[in-house]
Amino acid sequence: MMKKNRRVKRIRFRIQFFTLFLAALISVSLVGCGKEEEATSEVIVEQEYIGKAATNTIRIDRNGKITEIAVEDYSDVQYNLKDLEKYIRDEVKAYNREKGIDKVSFLQIREEGTVVKTAISYTDMEAFNDFNRMDVKLSVYSAETANRIAAEEEKQRAQANPDEEKHELSEAELAEAGYDPSMMEEDDIQAAVEEKAVVAVFSDGNGNTVNSDAISANENMMIITKEKLAVEASDGKLLYTNSHAVISEGIARTDGEGEAIVVLFLGI
Repeated sequence: MMKKNRRVKRIRFRIQFFTLFLAALISVSLVGCGKEEEATSEVIVEQEYIGKAATNTIRIDRNGKITEIAVEDYSDVQYNLKDLEKYIRDEVKAYNREKGIDKVSFLQIREEGTVVKTAISYTDMEAFNDFNRMDVKLSVYSAETANRIAAEEEKQRAQANPDEEKHELSEAELAEAGYDPSMMEEDDIQAAVEEKAVVAVFSDGNGNTVNSDAISANENMMIITKEKLAVEASDGKLLYTNSHAVISEGIARTDGEGEAIVVLFLGI
């Protein structure tokens, strides 16, 4: 039996995925008046939530509701699936009781060899972060925010590589920024370089790139996170990512090595 304080290996998403149940009603053979009738059966199809998820995944619908799929290999841990499901359900009940409102719901659990996949839903990203002690932001798309994140990363890269050749601004670039090159000392020019606005660059699933200011803020949303996970838009479409994520086959995968940005349309 696994220890409770392991939070069921939490998969860093606190666990997470759960089973509706598989229910089957099978009628028995009826025998009457010496006449035997064929047995019939009716199967209630289980609602599918996990799907083909192969790694920790969050699905976002148009209302901001989150479905989390946690995928964990228990090959090095002894566990009982029924005990694991009970533990998850108890955690969900305790959380909702503490909040005074049902914000988290157990959905499905499935065993595939030594891998256990569970599904759980959250009313919003705030509940997801709170329950899992994670930091994933969902907001309206903002080019300003994307540029700030890109600038911070560029600054960190420059600090980590102080001997790296610094970018030079041409006289035309200086003049465009409102400076008079003829009136500037070398230190002044370097300060202007460091203050030069950084524009975030995004890529789509086909390798095409676009600058941050070319993306509409009227209908698009953005995910920002340093967590390593997969992102799906159940009712919409994944559009772009920065260098810390890639889009492939309708899924955006973040690398967990920096602040990833995923731009998506939720179909609102």
